[in-house]
Amino acid sequence: TNARENIIEFNHIHDIGRGMLSDMGGNYNLGIQPGTVIRNNLFHDITSHGYGGWGIYTDEGSSNILIENNVVYRTKSGGFHQHYGRMNIVRNNVFAYSIIGQIIRSRMEPHLSFTFERNIVYWTEGPLLGSNWKDDKYRLDYNVYWNPKVPADSVMFATWTFGEWKARGQDTHSVIADPLFVNPEKGDFTLRPGSPALKLGFRPID
Repeated sequence: TNARENIIEFNHIHDIGRGMLSDMGGNYNLGIQPGTVIRNNLFHDITSHGYGGWGIYTDEGSSNILIENNVVYRTKSGGFHQHYGRMNIVRNNVFAYSIIGQIIRSRMEPHLSFTFERNIVYWTEGPLLGSNWKDDKYRLDYNVYWNPKVPADSVMFATWTFGEWKARGQDTHSVIADPLFVNPEKGDFTLRPGSPALKLGFRPID
């Protein structure tokens, strides 16, 4: 691909798929594209017919992309999905209320897939991490994870407990804690004072 240095920002993308389309996302990327930035977007209500109702979808070979300051909620298949690629950065985003899984990584590769830092993941259905996490070719840290329907000590990271996950070198500074959103059920992800995300360096999203 000749794609590079694309800026996708300040979009409100919602109610797509509508249970009729599959293999799509609120933002879809393909191939190596250094300098591309996806930021300050609002993606929600993305519903596929079969598979593939994702919020931000870095598909085949998507690489060298910065994804930051986005709010993604009410997706069918996952807030973020990387099929395969390298050196993507996912930071300072809110991912909430996906159904099948929250953060999806399809393919294991011999290089660093992506870094996932200072994000907030809030969910009530499905697993936190979906698909392939058996290797360690990814970096997650300084994140806040919260499922209000289960005890914090029962949250699993793929097949590992939080302690086991940290022992693998992942999310060593992250927490499982209520991020203190104002009204997440109504789509208001403003942080109340005292949010643990602020202590980890999360920058509030307008």
